[in-house]
Amino acid sequence: MTASADHTAIVGQLLAAAGLTVPEDELALLATGYGFQRAGVDALYAVPEARYADPALRFRADARIVDWSE
Repeated sequence: MTASADHTAIVGQLLAAAGLTVPEDELALLATGYGFQRAGVDALYAVPEARYADPALRFRADARIVDWSE
């Protein structure tokens, strides 16, 4: 499968926003897989039951450190 011009532009914008520069051949490789990756990410958000799910990982500044060895 080859990368479309749209996917190449999108991947280029994402890399630029992240402050990354890559060679043209690597950009083409990333753009080739972008469609599959985007579909996978969209599928994660397509599950209605998970719309308001609470994330499993959470940072708590007031967390207690418990010594489990005792």
